Amino acid sequence: MLLATGAVYAAHGAETGEELAERVCRDCHGERGQSETPDIPSIGGFSEYAIMDLLETYRLGFREARAVTLEDGTESDMEQIVESLSEEEVEMVAVYYAAQAWQPQRQPFDADLARRGAQIHSRKCAKCHLKGGSVAEADLAILSGQWRDYLAGEFADFDNGTRRMAVKMKRKYDTLSDADKEALLELYVSAGNY
Repeated sequence: MLLATGAVYAAHGAETGEELAERVCRDCHGERGQSETPDIPSIGGFSEYAIMDLLETYRLGFREARAVTLEDGTESDMEQIVESLSEEEVEMVAVYYAAQAWQPQRQPFDADLARRGAQIHSRKCAKCHLKGGSVAEADLAILSGQWRDYLAGEFADFDNGTRRMAVKMKRKYDTLSDADKEALLELYVSAGNY
């Protein structure tokens, strides 16, 4: 149904999901959603629902948007981007990114710490973030292979309360020590290759 919506827009001369993503998202999230900037997440390969849900968290103010300076010197942030898109455009962009293949970022990591992170993930996170956070169909952001700097920033936002969490996630997250979070970060950065 949503793919047909994109085709209808294209047939009437309006932008496709790919064209919207190219115009609105590529400067930060990269070609096909593969970010080249360590503090900006890759999103190509996330599920359609995950993309739409993440965008909605900005629209509702559940996440604080970080300002990004674009190549032309102007600043933008996710709140501005979301406000500029209609619901139909959000769906079209989500469908486009969901059709892309996830490509983990190759980064150095501590294998011993990643193995410890896998044990913590299994106890605290695996019920929702399936297979080390690598399953798009879980309808959550893919964690496995995501940029270290981005994930560290998200953890910091959870810690200082600028990013809301679901109640059940918060209960588990609040039991994690700083060392546990460091180990989880190494697990996700390892993309399961520890």
